[in-house]
Amino acid sequence: MPALRPRRFLPTVLMILAAFFVITQPHKAAMAVNSAVDGIQTIAQALTTFSNGLG
Repeated sequence: MPALRPRRFLPTVLMILAAFFVITQPHKAAMAVNSAVDGIQTIAQALTTFSNGLG
């Protein structure tokens, strides 16, 4: 029996849990993704503003 590699095992478990969450609670999953995307956009906007201020 081959040994499980942590580099493949942990992402696989996280993907299975994420898929389970999306299937069982799609509304909460959509809200979580929306919040994450909004956060990424806010960070990108802050970095753009900062880089524009450098000249």
